[in-house]
Amino acid sequence: MDLAWIAPPAVLIAGAAGVAVLLRRIATALDEVATSQRRFRRIEDAMIPIRVEARRARTSIDRLPRR
Repeated sequence: MDLAWIAPPAVLIAGAAGVAVLLRRIATALDEVATSQRRFRRIEDAMIPIRVEARRARTSIDRLPRR
């Protein structure tokens, strides 16, 4: 009879601990995703001058007379 009273709360406590660990890992993963998105935006923004220069060089080469 004692086991019937102790088992359900123990299962609930173990389940709550498992959910807490899972939620903590999800929060960590979301933080890592946000960090990687910021890094990607920073890299992409840093490449804008390179793209503009490449475009300028391509248009100047296109204007050269071809023989």
